[in-house]
Amino acid sequence: MPLFEGLGSGGEKTAVVIDLGAAYTKCGFAGETGPRFIIPSELQKPGQQQSIKVVQYNINTEELYSNLKEFIHMLYFRHLLVNPRDRRVLIIESILCPSHFRETLTKVFFKQFEVPSVLFAPSHLMSIMSLGINSGLVMDCGYTETLVLPVYECIPILSAWEALPLGGKAIHKELDGLLVEQCTVDSDSSTGQSLPTVIGSIPEEVVEDIKVRTCFVSDLKRGLKIQEAKFNLEGTAERPTPPPDVDYPLDGEKILHIKGPIRDSVMEMLFEQDNEEKSVATLVLDTLVKERSLEHCKTSWVVALCRATTTTRQAVSPTGAVSAPRCQNQSMMQGRPPHHS
Repeated sequence: MPLFEGLGSGGEKTAVVIDLGAAYTKCGFAGETGPRFIIPSELQKPGQQQSIKVVQYNINTEELYSNLKEFIHMLYFRHLLVNPRDRRVLIIESILCPSHFRETLTKVFFKQFEVPSVLFAPSHLMSIMSLGINSGLVMDCGYTETLVLPVYECIPILSAWEALPLGGKAIHKELDGLLVEQCTVDSDSSTGQSLPTVIGSIPEEVVEDIKVRTCFVSDLKRGLKIQEAKFNLEGTAERPTPPPDVDYPLDGEKILHIKGPIRDSVMEMLFEQDNEEKSVATLVLDTLVKERSLEHCKTSWVVALCRATTTTRQAVSPTGAVSAPRCQNQSMMQGRPPHHS
């Protein structure tokens, strides 16, 4: 609990803040500068080797209720260590969260833990309030998708939102494919073996660790050259000099050789336009066009909300001002501001 609570005169205790993400959950107390705990949004049940994702929208209500009940119990009594009956709850949610998930989560809090009250707040709105401003364009790069939404005078403009299924999950899939195709493994018995013949598939947590430790976001000039060389069928475009190869220990006996071109090119998938000419950068531009068409909505700031698995380190506004995003995990990766800057 917050340290200053013991100094008060017995007033109402600070609320519990929970941000349930598809990959990670952040929890803590209101009034503090950051979350107390950041843990995977998954459960490990007895007799099952594979963990169960807590945030699922395509399962029946009974199973969802059981998973949420067990997960919230773990948050309160293993991490936060507070009595749920004593504190109000603030849930940070995505605007795309289905109503049945919200209703099931509410039932868990009221029926199972008997909390005094539950408030749901949009994650995009909460991000700009932490900066002390009322209006902004918020980009949420999550695990499953990237969502851009303008907020005007603390009101999300739902008619102008844009989204793409590009996030941490897509990056993991791309990186896993590059590792399997191009990388080799050394062991005590032999060297230069192909990855599939040694370990089969790489666990996603290992892929994420490789991403965070070895990969980075290139600046605009370098990124454009990488994309030009990648899509140039004639082979006339010259690729920038790749970073050095690195060795990643898979366990006590195996070493994975990660090639340099993988390290600076895997993140380019966020900025490469698909068949519909869409990318993370075009999401910001499309939302700005929609937002500027609304007479009552004239925001000038661009604010980046960097959640569980993101690549955006900073966002630059149309006026050139740089905002301070909430950063965690992949957003801490080395690299300059992304291509949409």
